[in-house]
Amino acid sequence: MDHANLVDWLITTLRDMDGRTASIALLSVLLLCGLGLPMPEDIILITAGLLSSMGKFPLWWAIFAGMIGVLSGDAMLFFLGRRYGEDVFAWRPVARMLSPEKLKVAKARVQANAHFICFIARFLPGLRSPIYLTAGALGIPPRVYASQDLFAASISVPVWVVMGWYFGAEIEGALLLARDFQRTVLVLTAVAIVGWFLWSKRKKAATEAAP
Repeated sequence: MDHANLVDWLITTLRDMDGRTASIALLSVLLLCGLGLPMPEDIILITAGLLSSMGKFPLWWAIFAGMIGVLSGDAMLFFLGRRYGEDVFAWRPVARMLSPEKLKVAKARVQANAHFICFIARFLPGLRSPIYLTAGALGIPPRVYASQDLFAASISVPVWVVMGWYFGAEIEGALLLARDFQRTVLVLTAVAIVGWFLWSKRKKAATEAAP
């Protein structure tokens, strides 16, 4: 199912629900996305904006519900990892979600710089879930994870929701802009990662060279 058909299906499913029921449904789907459901989180948020433009619920509520949904999913993964440590990686459902390659990348990035990676993970589709689970398992302080995840979500969630609200029923326009925005975010994320890597390497070299 492509993104346009997915949005059509979500709108058709949720349109006949009252505002409260539709909000609960969206929150539930976002929570499941955070736990590894193979459904694009940005499409769910765009759908929330589209429903808001139809008068299902206010825009501020769509943004608020989106924030609660994505942050709750991330928090469940983080505290699951924190509760069970690295033993969580041996669980069958987790092992299915996390390939050895993804787990290796997530561990390396979290250990390198907790603040930076807990922020940037929200903009890394496919690595977001393993990174937050790994952050909890490796003992990253909750305040570090929570502050950075909240900061990142405060940027991404309103953008996706407002995008859906602005375009209203013009689904194709919203999805086209969403794809362009996502590409831009990925490019900026890549630049940020490279810049951080070079800065860290230079700082390490300067430290080793100091008397």
